[in-house]
Amino acid sequence: MKALESGRVRQIRDEWRSNPRLRWGVAAIAAIAFVYLVLVLADWRRDLHAQYQQRTLQMYKMAALAGQEQWSVRAQAAQNLQKSLQAGIPRAATIGLAQAEVQTTIRQLLNAFGPRMSSDAKPPVQVRSQPGLWRVPVTIRGMLSQAQLMEILRRIESSDRLFVIDEFQLAFVQGQPNVTLTAVAYYRVGAAAQGGRRATR
Repeated sequence: MKALESGRVRQIRDEWRSNPRLRWGVAAIAAIAFVYLVLVLADWRRDLHAQYQQRTLQMYKMAALAGQEQWSVRAQAAQNLQKSLQAGIPRAATIGLAQAEVQTTIRQLLNAFGPRMSSDAKPPVQVRSQPGLWRVPVTIRGMLSQAQLMEILRRIESSDRLFVIDEFQLAFVQGQPNVTLTAVAYYRVGAAAQGGRRATR
């Protein structure tokens, strides 16, 4: 067995020595393998370098953001705004009382600044994400002067309660504004109003 293996090794060695094309072929294969290995290592090094740069840049950005004080200032401002909005939401024992208060407020506003306008209460809708919080819309429509319109808008938007203009349409009839406007008041009703005051009329 050993003699057979020794004969094969001797045969391969003799073939290697006597055949220059075999030597050139093996050298070419080795050169190609070496070049391929170099290319693979270069790509791997390039990828590692790109990852290093990306992570370093991300680290610098995070460090810069962490050192900025305006984030705490913005968070405090957002918290203050949230508190002011919550404070502007009145409370009512029932949705009927909330509707009555909104309609009374709108009627007083129209009597003072829009006597030719009419109001129409819309069905209240509970805010899905906040149980007990209701939207109470009222639509007003009619003709009025520009000064009257601006005063009505100012009174609604400057209300100490959370009162917003949800829809607004404006057309001109005989040179005067003809307005259709839906104002929405927000109320906490029922269990959400426990511990707070009742809506007044």
